[in-house]
Amino acid sequence: MPQLTRFTHKHRLSLLAVSIASAISTQAIAQEADTKQTATPEATEDVRNTDMIVIKGQATGGIDNLITSEDLEKTTASSLGEIFELDPQVNAGGAVGLGQKLYLRNIGENELNISVDGAEQAGAAFHHAGRVAIEPELLKQVEIEAGPGSAAAGFGALGGSIRFVTKDPSDLLNAGEQAGGLVKGTYYSNGEGYRVSTTAFARDESDTVSVLASVIGADSDYLEDGNGDDILGTNSENLNGYVKLVANLTEEQKLTVSYERLKEEGDLPFRPEWIVTPGTSYETPTEVTRDTAILNYEFDSVNNDYIDVMFNIYNTNNEQQRTSTGRFSNIDREAVESHGLTLQNTSLVASHELIYGINYRDDESSYAGLLDSTFNGKETGEARGVYLQDVITVTNQLTLSAGARYDKYEVDEEAATKNLEDSAVSPNISANYDITSDFSISAGYAQAFRGPTVRDGSLVYAANGNVRDPDLKGETSKNYELGFDYSNQNFGLSGGVYSLTIEDAVLTKGYTNADDDIETTGFYIKADYVWNNLTAALSFISADTEIDGQDAFRYITGSTATSMGNKLVTDISYDINNDLLVGWVAEFVQGIDISVNDTWNDPRYPISDFRKAGYGVHDIYARWLPTSNEDITLTLTIKNIFDKQYLDHASSEDLTGSPGYESIAGQPEPGRDIRLTAAWRI
Repeated sequence: MPQLTRFTHKHRLSLLAVSIASAISTQAIAQEADTKQTATPEATEDVRNTDMIVIKGQATGGIDNLITSEDLEKTTASSLGEIFELDPQVNAGGAVGLGQKLYLRNIGENELNISVDGAEQAGAAFHHAGRVAIEPELLKQVEIEAGPGSAAAGFGALGGSIRFVTKDPSDLLNAGEQAGGLVKGTYYSNGEGYRVSTTAFARDESDTVSVLASVIGADSDYLEDGNGDDILGTNSENLNGYVKLVANLTEEQKLTVSYERLKEEGDLPFRPEWIVTPGTSYETPTEVTRDTAILNYEFDSVNNDYIDVMFNIYNTNNEQQRTSTGRFSNIDREAVESHGLTLQNTSLVASHELIYGINYRDDESSYAGLLDSTFNGKETGEARGVYLQDVITVTNQLTLSAGARYDKYEVDEEAATKNLEDSAVSPNISANYDITSDFSISAGYAQAFRGPTVRDGSLVYAANGNVRDPDLKGETSKNYELGFDYSNQNFGLSGGVYSLTIEDAVLTKGYTNADDDIETTGFYIKADYVWNNLTAALSFISADTEIDGQDAFRYITGSTATSMGNKLVTDISYDINNDLLVGWVAEFVQGIDISVNDTWNDPRYPISDFRKAGYGVHDIYARWLPTSNEDITLTLTIKNIFDKQYLDHASSEDLTGSPGYESIAGQPEPGRDIRLTAAWRI
């Protein structure tokens, strides 16, 4: 099977996935890789611990892009939005981290399957806040699957999947090393902040058991925007802890157990996605936590091609506590807790690779008033799924993938007159054909289903008839995609076009089904080139997202969808010598005009047409190894070097020009920030 390669930790890897993930940052791989059929061993290490299906071809189901820990380190990513700085398909904007929401090809996080080491982040504590809390320092990689794809992608991947994978002890231990440590500190000139981390890692002599433990602390004063004004609500403290144990039980069996706790506290905006204003989004004492416990087990039989088992079980709890005024004058505690499991097996039968399994998830969303329990409430939900995906090597030139999953959702709401439930089958089919050894084309069609799920904790209070539509239906997405993939020596080029439709989309405002479909059409192109010590990459995406002829925008469609201008990202780096790397990253976004039709306007408070202004932002970085090894690493990064004042298109729009909406605007992005990082490996 020259097109597909079977690896120990079940995955499919295409040359394109490798080149995007690693050629940009590792010149040796790009120069030594066999660009025709197989991936390098170094590159395959980047996709371990993933059960995603990846076959060659832009329009096939699986990983579309891979963000590595090296990408995060060279750009000193410190927030959710900065994690995806090099991928124009994924966006998260806003200076307040708690207010950042993920959008993948303009489709919001409510329509995505987002997980951390397999633990699905199924809901937000508050609809004006994001659902994803993550510490970039702990990440090994981020896997991105744009659009509905393989049946193994998990629950509710209407717009795709984003999988965060944390580091193992083996990622930090050198060959022959039994123990080590890493101390890292970063100073931020904007906000006069700091981040300090201490990590210890060890294994026994037989490499049977290894462990990693990390503690990370960060503190910042108010950030300043490009105009030099304080961005209110951005001063906070973070304290994060992480521990992971890995046991290689036998040659065929591996067990991983981890626990992670992320905590942020400070005087944050009551509605974190908006600017601070009296009475609407005032600064208030807030504490946000995420606790996640995960167990992963793998059994890959050496002598039996039919047995390659993966088992994942997890519990994750996202919670925020804050002081509210006005209607409630309370101390609110809002939470979404999920526990679930995945059991999957992979069997090789002739030219077929069969991936099949089950998913289960149980969610509880709750609101509790610590001073007044009048409005306390909760709701629970369950999701069950079964799936089968078949990857078929038809010929040396043709690879076909087809599969389906069946999902059933149920929600039990305390104040509702009846429970909600819905179910559906989601099929997919895709193919890749090699026209030449360097050039291939691909095509795919996929559906995904998301049934009724629990609402965010702030909306489940049992009062004032605050119940959802009793006839709420599940959402279905349908995605058509065509793509091409070209690679020759040190140059790679890929791209494609797609059309995605979400039927019966559930809007955040009111949790009701939209009367009309959400439709997104777009195209993308990616290119990378390596020449001697120079590496250059370029990525571009253009997408139009509408609902009933109206451009989607965040205030109306919330965490479901939004609109963004055409986006170009460039990443150029140069190895001056073996010890010094310098680079430039730039993001260019084209402005767009949003016309608001009568369908979406409240006659009492109509929203005027508005514009999302375009912007260009530049970062530069330099990484130096003063001792010519990785014992000491110094990194200098200057973010937004020209001190640009702008509002990210993934943030809430500025509606302050419409009477009645004077408080509705996203936070501007931070201005220039000089970051100096020192890392000492013990």
